[in-house]
Amino acid sequence: MDFKRIQWIFLIVFIGINIFLGIEVIQTPTLLSSNATTNTGDNLQQEMIADNIKIPHLSDKQSDGYYLASKINKKWVNKAQSQVSGEVSINSPSDGEDSISVSLTTPVAVSSNKKQAIEDIISFKDNPKNVYEGDQYVYSPEYSSDNDYVFLQKTSYGVIYSRRSRLHIMVRNNKIVSYYQRYTDTVTTVRERQTTISAKEAINSLYTYSELPNNSKVIWMKLGYAKLTQVRGNVIFLPAWIVAIENDTSKTVTIKRVNAFTSTILQSQTNSSDKSDEEKS
Repeated sequence: MDFKRIQWIFLIVFIGINIFLGIEVIQTPTLLSSNATTNTGDNLQQEMIADNIKIPHLSDKQSDGYYLASKINKKWVNKAQSQVSGEVSINSPSDGEDSISVSLTTPVAVSSNKKQAIEDIISFKDNPKNVYEGDQYVYSPEYSSDNDYVFLQKTSYGVIYSRRSRLHIMVRNNKIVSYYQRYTDTVTTVRERQTTISAKEAINSLYTYSELPNNSKVIWMKLGYAKLTQVRGNVIFLPAWIVAIENDTSKTVTIKRVNAFTSTILQSQTNSSDKSDEEKS
């Protein structure tokens, strides 16, 4: 056999072996990292079970979202005051987050059937003569009670879980008698879209940061937007996992928020019966 031909064969084999080893070297850290993450998650799940923490089936699917900004202004209050019917009271706290309270001159009847009553209230809310930009709010059974029907403001990016974006419609004796409203004006993106953590990662973070106590259970969790901060006349929102945790003994429900970009805990909480908000800042 030609010696030069043998050299070429060895060279091709050598290159092939190097390519194979190179691929293995590149893949190994990723595989190890994936296995480590899986093992860590499995260990946390076992620890939660041992601590009598009940959690629903959790998805490990990731999503994406943006940092959002909304300029603080009072224009919406003036528009609402001139648009809606009823006695309108304007509340102007020092944080600039204006709200209005409206007492209906003529209460509006709703059905005594719970499901139909919700439909009646939604129909009332969506009428611009009744509620300013009412069709921008979606019903939240998690925050609502028998007499206080809570609606959260939605945007093209997602629902805002913040006190500054809520509508509370009060019902007494099967009649809408008043409502309380806060509104977030136009939101815009301030950074590129980023990947968010999964529901499973959010729960693991709560447990890791000791925010998920023993003898409790997660009764619901939602991915939406939460207030991060207020700066230079703008409110900044970011994606967050909103998690409701019930104490097995006291039955008290506490709301926790997990930053869906960084997995850190947004440090504020209230009982779910407190209609002000998770945020006190």
